[in-house]
Amino acid sequence: MQVKFFAYLREYTGCKAVNFPYEKDIYHLAHALCARYGEKLRNKMLTEDGEQLGEEIIILVNGRHVEHLDGIHTKLVPEDVVSIFPVVAGG
Repeated sequence: MQVKFFAYLREYTGCKAVNFPYEKDIYHLAHALCARYGEKLRNKMLTEDGEQLGEEIIILVNGRHVEHLDGIHTKLVPEDVVSIFPVVAGG
């Protein structure tokens, strides 16, 4: 599956996109990405207990926000494109 990173998340991962091994849902993908890319990404992607998505990111699966699907339990297939954005605040 393809995973795309945007804005400062690219600094944490060292890439704009990666072909990542298939994971069955967002929960498992998030944990696998955090294991690969480290604590900075984990601090943004997951809550402290690791059971929910962090409030500072937006995850799209094939252009659909996971909030409108099944959240962290959104199922994935190997052909999916997962895009991960930081929440942008403006003023």
